[in-house]
Amino acid sequence: MDQAQRVALLGTDVLLASRLRSALSGGGVGLIEATRDDLLPPVPFLFVDLNHDLDTRIEAIARLRSRNPSATIVGFCNHDEKALMRRAVAAGADHAVANRSLPETALRLVGHAAARDHRE
Repeated sequence: MDQAQRVALLGTDVLLASRLRSALSGGGVGLIEATRDDLLPPVPFLFVDLNHDLDTRIEAIARLRSRNPSATIVGFCNHDEKALMRRAVAAGADHAVANRSLPETALRLVGHAAARDHRE
């Protein structure tokens, strides 16, 4: 599996990881999971769970952005956490979405990238 077919998840929520993995697997995209940002390889898409270890994860977004400036970083949390979503974007996330939107957002972003790469 090449780098364009892999995405990474920083998080510990097994249910959300399973939902993301399931959504992406239909398109042949592999999910790399880690509980620490320093364990994540450079990939084109990074998903960061903001439901737990909030301050650590916000700091992780900034580190991930500096290590992988071209990656698309998506933070996700409860839908009513608007201030948290703004913090994630301020730290370097490209998008911040509600937990329930995670699978659809991942499919849309990865699909757009695949279509763009196919045209090039």
